[in-house]
Amino acid sequence: MAPRTKIPTKSELVQLQKLYKTDEKIGERLGGVPAYLVAYWRRKKNVPKYSLPKFSDREILTLWERYGDDEKCGMELGISKAAFYNWRRRYDIREKPAFLKLEQLELIFPGSRISSLSNSLYGEQTIVQKILTRAAGEDSVKVGSKVKVEPDLVAVNIGSGEVISEFSKISQGYVWNVGKIILNESYRHKDSRDNGLSSGEFIRRQGLKTVYDLREGNYSQVLLEKGHLIPGQFILGSEKGVIAYGCVGAFAIPVSPEEAARAWADGEIEIEVPATIQVELNGRRSRGVSARDIASAVVAVLEKNVCTGKVIEFNGLAVSQLSVSERFTLCYMTQLLAARAAICPHNSTVRRYLTGRTSTGFAPIQPDKNAIYEKTVELNISEIRPVIYSLKEEIELKTAQELEGQTVRQVILGTCANGRFEDLRVAADVLKGNTVHRDCRLFICPASRSVYLEALKKGLIRMFVESGAIVMNPGSEVAMVHDSSLFSDSETTLTNSIERVLGDNVYYCSPATAAASALNAAITDPARYVKR
Repeated sequence: MAPRTKIPTKSELVQLQKLYKTDEKIGERLGGVPAYLVAYWRRKKNVPKYSLPKFSDREILTLWERYGDDEKCGMELGISKAAFYNWRRRYDIREKPAFLKLEQLELIFPGSRISSLSNSLYGEQTIVQKILTRAAGEDSVKVGSKVKVEPDLVAVNIGSGEVISEFSKISQGYVWNVGKIILNESYRHKDSRDNGLSSGEFIRRQGLKTVYDLREGNYSQVLLEKGHLIPGQFILGSEKGVIAYGCVGAFAIPVSPEEAARAWADGEIEIEVPATIQVELNGRRSRGVSARDIASAVVAVLEKNVCTGKVIEFNGLAVSQLSVSERFTLCYMTQLLAARAAICPHNSTVRRYLTGRTSTGFAPIQPDKNAIYEKTVELNISEIRPVIYSLKEEIELKTAQELEGQTVRQVILGTCANGRFEDLRVAADVLKGNTVHRDCRLFICPASRSVYLEALKKGLIRMFVESGAIVMNPGSEVAMVHDSSLFSDSETTLTNSIERVLGDNVYYCSPATAAASALNAAITDPARYVKR
């Protein structure tokens, strides 16, 4: 292969770096380009040199002295047992700790209480059971038992007025903990005035510290990117989208306005410990397959099982390779199964995402090695292709290739389900240098203001506009579909949303499929448009 003389684009360099890591290997892949030239290209395109997560000898030694076990130390850092062992070898830390620490004890004597900070992996409890055990202050909890637990966060979005009204009925005082309540003021026009207070007046009177409004975008996305969510939390939310918070290893469940108000007043809620269904995802993705396609396949498989009120815990090699954005989509989609919650275990990907976003310390929670699940479902993602489904009486899942050529007049790309920067970048790669078909309207809906600004900074918004797409304000998809001047429910529509309010002629798909279909005004398999 002749050496490449044309400078690769920034996106190409980033992709090559993900695959080959070093400048030397990237140069080899480009046909024998010298490493110094690849380094020059990186500097020109502002692509930093690839580096592994860095841990100081002090960090490694401190954890080793504390736990004396590679597996536990690795879990604390979000890396594997073998990876931690390699870090010890690098710093020549070979001797066992000289003094035994509490965390190194596995003995449990009759009447003794396990520390809330301990995270043994040798029991039979799932992640959710461990989270509820900590929140309830118990030694352990059993599936089916009822426990009173204190939430770590109560996030109220849709129905904030109802929650305020319900709170005023049961308490004339102050909320239990202003630091653990997050409110969205976007819905204040719906607030009940039975208590003589608008949401704004309620916020000022209670002294709530964390309040967002319409300008920030979709509430579920905002809480994630602002660093309010951390692994091991027990979270209550007023909308179904709260289920997506399992992407960082939190246990988040939707509740009614009455339950949210009771939690505001009493600082606790009684729930039944749910059973957990384990979903093992293994294999390697095919070209054009996204987390949305994987999530759609999971929903189609689990729909035949009883998931109502259960927790879905995702495990497997394929899950460990998903980004936080992709995990968000995976968990968010389980709303369609009426699941109680969905959760992905903490790993190094989550740790890196949270670094710099939150200053709150946390102890990652992992399922026990012998955790008891109600059911285990295995899925090989190598067999999944870009898919499209419709929501009628039940989910009808078909590949994009099967439906290729069917006319499409409207495409809604983004939304809360797929409106993060990673999703928009995939769509931009498909649209780059192309124009949206004149017979199709493409709406771009970033999930939040931060996503919008990042897309603007990286040139994605300009690319969308140049291709003929209509860029909406962040988190606007719900308002848009009710605006007859923008959206027609009589025309065939492709969307990244999961809402059922869009009419009968609606198909649901991934961002890549949506973008490719907009170019042709017809359903299109995105495999030939994407790089991987």
